[in-house]
Amino acid sequence: MSAASHAQNGSPEGDGAHPQGTKRKYRRWRDEDAKRWKECFEGGNSILEIAAIDQVDPKIVSQWLRRLGVEVYQGRHRVGQLPLKIPSELAELLSRGPDYVLKFLDERVWGLTATESGAEQLRKFCRFIELHKHGTGVLDIASQLQVHRSTVSAWRESTDQPYLVRAAQAALKNQTSSDEKLLPLHLDSGGNQQDSWIRVPTHITSFSDIQKVVDQLTPLPRTHELGSQFGLSESQTQSMRLELFAYLLGVMVGDLAKSGGLLSRFASMNLDLQLSKKQVTNERFGDMVSLCVNSLGIGMHRITDKLPSGATRFGKHPSAAYRWISERSPLFAWMFSVALGLRWNQTTSEDRIQIDWIFSTPHSFRLRFIQGLADSDATVKPSEIVITSVPNADLTTRLLQSLGITTAHTIYESGIPLRTMVNRRQSSSLPIFNEFVKSYRYHKMLDYKH
Repeated sequence: MSAASHAQNGSPEGDGAHPQGTKRKYRRWRDEDAKRWKECFEGGNSILEIAAIDQVDPKIVSQWLRRLGVEVYQGRHRVGQLPLKIPSELAELLSRGPDYVLKFLDERVWGLTATESGAEQLRKFCRFIELHKHGTGVLDIASQLQVHRSTVSAWRESTDQPYLVRAAQAALKNQTSSDEKLLPLHLDSGGNQQDSWIRVPTHITSFSDIQKVVDQLTPLPRTHELGSQFGLSESQTQSMRLELFAYLLGVMVGDLAKSGGLLSRFASMNLDLQLSKKQVTNERFGDMVSLCVNSLGIGMHRITDKLPSGATRFGKHPSAAYRWISERSPLFAWMFSVALGLRWNQTTSEDRIQIDWIFSTPHSFRLRFIQGLADSDATVKPSEIVITSVPNADLTTRLLQSLGITTAHTIYESGIPLRTMVNRRQSSSLPIFNEFVKSYRYHKMLDYKH
């Protein structure tokens, strides 16, 4: 048997057993060995595998391959790749290409936008899956995709992923029906990190649609602490979650500032509430709104009071303002767009909300919505309550009438519905202002005898 044959079988000449005290013979590698190595290398074997077969130093194999004009350095050859630490179903989805993934996301995720850079990152990630599958080395993948090699390692280990890939993984884990989509309750790092996915309807047709959303939400621990400020036990706060949702929705139609909308990656909003310190009961109102938000599993807390600004600085009695602010969440954007039926370029102060579904909800839900609206923007007059509900005066009147308030009527000016007016005594029987907040408006309403 020739020396070459011995080498190919893993027993090169001079290796193995030999008389004690004799020198081990030196193996001279020749051109025919190098050509064989080249053939194995181009067939997909790594340098380490070739060197192991012939029991030779891998550096020698590399040197001979370079002599034959083969471009060789670590990572630029087929190797036994470390396994992907991402779910197999996600890898299968990504292997179908970026266009398929984007279509999948559009069908399954609410409020998601594929930015130009996001789509490019998705394309690279899909290509990475393909290259890894074929055993391409880390450096070669990095070179082809024009990313740093640490990025390739992070993708493989699933310690870092493009936001569209994260969304696709969540969509695979959470099944939806044809009239539902998914949204993350929490966002971080500009939308690159998403958490607490829930299912939401794309259109609201009945009260059960709202129930299904609220049932998926877990109140924050601070919710019960806030509830206790209003004399509510933990069980009472839990049982009132749908009413708290309705109250918040009413406040959103009123004076609650909503910033955000259709942003670069996810449609999302945060809520900013500012109330004059001239009325001490405004602090309780703000805490009630904070209670509502925390009951949805989203943080909202009071921050430093706002000093007088703008025209208020030059008033006779300038006043600072209590202020609360929430975290940014796609749920608020869904409430604005789907629950209130508004487009991103519309506002609650200038455009009519599309909320006819609310007339099919229970009495308690409609009442809390009206209370949120009235606590935000209503005036108590000697014999009447006036809700400044432009441009939703007709809707507000219809809602009050559905609650048995027969005196509710709309005030028109030049044919335009401007506000809703209701008898003060009848308002107190509802009551039109929230009985837990007990705002200054609430007390004025009950003081109608004087």
